[in-house]
Amino acid sequence: MTGKTHSLSSCNPVRPYTRSGKLLVGVLRQIYALLALFSSRYSKDIWPHHHEDPLYMSTAERIYLGYKYYYRPMPEAETGTKIADQFRDSPARINLPKGFSPESTISLSAGGDLMPYESIRPSACGHLWDEAGDWFFGSDIVVANLETPIDRTKPVSLVPEVMLNDMYFNGDEAMFDLFSGNGKYRGYDLLSVANNHSLDQGIDGLIRTMEFLNEKSVAYCGATHPAQDKQAATIIERRGIKLAFIGATFSLNAVRIPIGSENLVNLLPLNRESPDIQLLVDQAVAARAEGVDFLVLMLHMGPAYQAYPGKIIRDNMLQICAQTGADLILGGHPHNAQPAEIIDYVHPASHERKQALIIYSQADFIAYDIYKWCHLPLLLRLEITKGLINGQKKTFISGISFRLFYMYAQIQHHKITQLRLIDFNRIDKETIQKMDAASQLEIEELRLFANECLLPGLIGKNLG
Repeated sequence: MTGKTHSLSSCNPVRPYTRSGKLLVGVLRQIYALLALFSSRYSKDIWPHHHEDPLYMSTAERIYLGYKYYYRPMPEAETGTKIADQFRDSPARINLPKGFSPESTISLSAGGDLMPYESIRPSACGHLWDEAGDWFFGSDIVVANLETPIDRTKPVSLVPEVMLNDMYFNGDEAMFDLFSGNGKYRGYDLLSVANNHSLDQGIDGLIRTMEFLNEKSVAYCGATHPAQDKQAATIIERRGIKLAFIGATFSLNAVRIPIGSENLVNLLPLNRESPDIQLLVDQAVAARAEGVDFLVLMLHMGPAYQAYPGKIIRDNMLQICAQTGADLILGGHPHNAQPAEIIDYVHPASHERKQALIIYSQADFIAYDIYKWCHLPLLLRLEITKGLINGQKKTFISGISFRLFYMYAQIQHHKITQLRLIDFNRIDKETIQKMDAASQLEIEELRLFANECLLPGLIGKNLG
């Protein structure tokens, strides 16, 4: 093992692996070091109103995003808030009411962002799922966020090692098969297609993505095929329990939805203060009219590369629960894992007090970004139970289990030769000693990140 690391804020946040990537990142870090030296705006403090929508970001905001990514991690909560304490003090479980009589239980697994990196290729991913596949794909319903179009009529467009400009992705069928368990597991039941890369290949690209998922018998949420009459939640039923999934995104990068196609993808200003969320409310009301028992929102929102969501994001999540009646929110976009919490609110339809589980970010899932915190995806597995109380049918989260996995990259001759998800909680000294020095240091830094930012609270109390 390496020697003791410094504080999280002093760690180098990125790990480039090619010669050109190391050189370019080295230059960028020197530039940001000078910037931090001469400008008080760039410090350890989170910018509270940083909405991170490329269509509206100022030059200063773009520089700040790069500062967080290339130079200084953001392990502290927003100044002047009690967000870290609120996460630490979250209840450990959903309280089942006295007299509740269970009738049926199903399981749901949820993962984060599936992204088209060069390393997601068959030659490097033969053992990708060896430790995670059985646990993750073994649930009755399996979901994640598909953060790339799959348009087979266009060339593949991958995430570059060093990100400097707006990027427009496109995956292919071979990559999708790797996302889905590499042929060893049954794959996904539903994927959200509402994220900032939804329209990277234009409207036709998103439509072809939805058609591709239909061919694969994978449901989707967050977008509407033009052949459908209206936007609606996607409903999946297992053992008499009906779940509705609604997806939405805060941004489409620098792409504007053409006039007349506004209903194609659910776009809302979710990173802004007090956003108009009527679209989510309307879809939630329509889902309840269909007899849905459990409402899941898959929301692409929140600034990236910081350990905690800011106050605006947390307030918006609370507002969304109170207005939609959500049981579960699966957040995405920050790219690194963030804490989770159980909140209490009054249901807008029944006016009863209830609880909801909010996951702010599960991080990159099947991906390999050079930002180190992205290498620690947070996976979730729930038990959802329907039963009777006082003669009424009610459905609750009856079990919560989290797992952190380390996305281990074997790097030889400046190329990723193997990717593998390793159960982070079960990495022992023998396993670490077989790794190169850079991976050993990364694990040490990720343990510091997990212990300081993720595990004090709900995640640590329910770590599988």
